[in-house]
Amino acid sequence: MISKEIDASEIAIQWITSFNKAAEDGDLNAFVNHFLSNGWLRDVLCFAWDFRSVDGHANLTSFLSESLGSSAGTRFSTVGMCDIALDTDSTLGSPSTFPVPGTDIVGVQGAFRFALREPAARGRGFFRLMPSQEGYKALVVYTAMHELVGHEESIERPRGIPLDATKMTTWEEGREKEVEAIESDPTVLVVGGGQCGLMVAARFRRMGIRALVIEKTPRVGDVWRNRYPTLTLHLAAHFSSFLYQSYPTNFPKYIGRTKLADFMESYAIQQELTVWTSSTLSSVPAPVFDEAAKRWTIVVNHAGNEVTLNPKHLIIATGIGAPYVPQIPGQNKFKGDVYHSDLHPGAAKYTGKKVVVIGAGNASADICQDFVSKGAAYTTFVQRSATCVGSLKWSETVFGPAYPENRDLEDADLMMNSMPPRLLLQVGEQNLEESKKADAALHRALEEKGMKLTWEYKGVKAGGVIFQYEKLAGSTMLDTGIGQLIIDGHVKVKQGTEPSHFEENAIVFNDGSKLEADAVVLATGYYPITTGIESLLGSDIAANVGPIWGLDSVGELRRTWRPSGQQGLWIFLGGFMQARYHSRHVALQILAEELGIKGVTEAVPGNTTSSTAVTSHSASELLEYAKLP
Repeated sequence: MISKEIDASEIAIQWITSFNKAAEDGDLNAFVNHFLSNGWLRDVLCFAWDFRSVDGHANLTSFLSESLGSSAGTRFSTVGMCDIALDTDSTLGSPSTFPVPGTDIVGVQGAFRFALREPAARGRGFFRLMPSQEGYKALVVYTAMHELVGHEESIERPRGIPLDATKMTTWEEGREKEVEAIESDPTVLVVGGGQCGLMVAARFRRMGIRALVIEKTPRVGDVWRNRYPTLTLHLAAHFSSFLYQSYPTNFPKYIGRTKLADFMESYAIQQELTVWTSSTLSSVPAPVFDEAAKRWTIVVNHAGNEVTLNPKHLIIATGIGAPYVPQIPGQNKFKGDVYHSDLHPGAAKYTGKKVVVIGAGNASADICQDFVSKGAAYTTFVQRSATCVGSLKWSETVFGPAYPENRDLEDADLMMNSMPPRLLLQVGEQNLEESKKADAALHRALEEKGMKLTWEYKGVKAGGVIFQYEKLAGSTMLDTGIGQLIIDGHVKVKQGTEPSHFEENAIVFNDGSKLEADAVVLATGYYPITTGIESLLGSDIAANVGPIWGLDSVGELRRTWRPSGQQGLWIFLGGFMQARYHSRHVALQILAEELGIKGVTEAVPGNTTSSTAVTSHSASELLEYAKLP
């Protein structure tokens, strides 16, 4: 048994000092030996212009020793990580201890900063150390590029008044020149004015990259404003804040759709973003990338006028795909209303009516709650497959400690993203039964009411974590009140059957049963984003990109925030935290291309090694490295 009364700072200082010496000496073996035998390095843009999770000494050595060409040397020698030092000035504070669930083992964690020689850059990182027979070693080291030297993001407030009084201009004059330059020759065209498109454009502007955003709706924020009235954020306001501009402190903890939409509109104004609303990409002619000129030719329908643009980079930030509306036979005979959940107008008109909702995810839950609150005669949701359910309280215990209101969001995001996705899945599987205990009573009651629950996808049992990475949070339901409505009988559950056809006043299912209905809501989800990319850019480019969500062979999300498989094309997906944090990494990749330095850490073609694979460990193996004296 290990005493929990350890000096975290002393352990961290000893480890980071030795780790830095190994890096500055160029001693790869010593560097790798600072990791547990099956410890992990998660690297973002430092040792490669990509995202990479690598585990185990053999894979670490193989990856870092890859040749970058006869004159460049290896990844490790060329990049030259140096000046590694604890970062105790951030709001993450000094190194601290953390418990390993189910054991008496105590780990040490903390933030650090470092520099790179080639390309000249600075980075931020986070480590988690565990005890071993040879002292504390790294379970995880996270390294992420933060800025390119000489091209740092400005963090100072602009002066506003020029030092030279003979060159006085108004804000309006300066802004007009900026907009003219962006509209005439954007370096980046961002498609989509939701949270992802707005935040990445705000980051670009701060880093001096000309970005034009096009949004198909008439107003910024309509992507939220036009959805169902009871929609609210299911994650707290601080966690869901925008880059550079947090919500006012008098905003609710869980923000409603219209309030959020209005904030987004004001954000675009306050961050001085250049946005064309009522604008779409033209599919005839389709966008074309010229590999020689390294520019796109894109026709944009801007409020009815066709404009040809030639950006160097195209970012697809359209979020989820188009609503999936199944074609159910006999719908023309049905006397009631049938519509997708995105078009739910509010439940007031259905007081005293019979309602059926097809689907058992978050939208279904929100809309069922709306029907009950407005006095529908009865509300039934049809659960066609099992759902992963968690309570709002559970969500707050997961995200709340990492995002206290007094913690800087940049620091919180660093810590939140520091775990390799596959390790998170493995830990999630290991701790699944323990994490389910908090909602055990809820789960038991829901199952008694006929709801089928799951914490597994493709054989991996990791609860909501697996759906986050593999299905873009599909098949999940966060209980913000629906659970008690089901338990109390206000919402009925019909499980395990698909709609067969409509009758005049009912919907019939493939098991022969039927439900009378005045309205049927199709909370049936959305088409994959790959379908949208094909419709926007054509089948050839869509084939180059391939699957976007899910983890690839190096343990990272396949195509979002990193090279897409198509030169000049970037896919930007995710929620508020991901948009806020990874906007920096997309901007750094584009900036490096513009500066002509992005190829520095690209491996010699064909020189792939075992570092491209990620070892899979069973839950019981995860603690084997902590072999104590």
